Amino acid sequence: MVATGRGGVPPVGPLTPRAKWWALHTVVSIAAACLLWAFSVPGFSFFLLLGAVPVLFLAGVAWAIWVEMFGVRRRQWSWGFLPAPLIVVLALALLVAGAPLQARWAMSRSAFEQVVATLPKTSPVGVEWSSVPVPSRIGAYRITAAYPVPGGVVFYEANGYFIDDAGFAYLPEGPTPDLETSDFESPVFKHLGGAWYSWTASW
Repeated sequence: MVATGRGGVPPVGPLTPRAKWWALHTVVSIAAACLLWAFSVPGFSFFLLLGAVPVLFLAGVAWAIWVEMFGVRRRQWSWGFLPAPLIVVLALALLVAGAPLQARWAMSRSAFEQVVATLPKTSPVGVEWSSVPVPSRIGAYRITAAYPVPGGVVFYEANGYFIDDAGFAYLPEGPTPDLETSDFESPVFKHLGGAWYSWTASW
């Protein structure tokens, strides 16, 4: 005999995997992965960021409704509530630590070093930068141009920094004021290890 609730309507059973809330966790996982990938470049990938943030927001709203309906109102707790927020917390912790860029760069560094070995080591001071041919993909990054500069080489990465430029630099002696030009304004360098830096700059 099937138990019935008020008005003869069968009561809603407890939340189970059959409710397919795994779909919410899957969406959160994909959006978090896109968010991490968006920040694995020297600046950030604007379009990936533009897609990931709204999805995470909507997933957060859906999660809150889920917890309210199946947890708070029924006074029932389920471990099924935890994956989505834990995924978000982990993603934010990795972003704060700069892990996406460091991990992707670690996979690409040897490829960049092989390219640097074939390029001119310097550009004469006082002479405008002249680009040199490089592969359009180096390691896990798409590169649009490379320039020998005083003390090293500067690579432009395809994603840029929203409306500004971004990339990598090989500078054994570190960044110097000579690097700033009218097309490379106010560069900001972040050390990646050894002679390598990521950079963002205006144009």
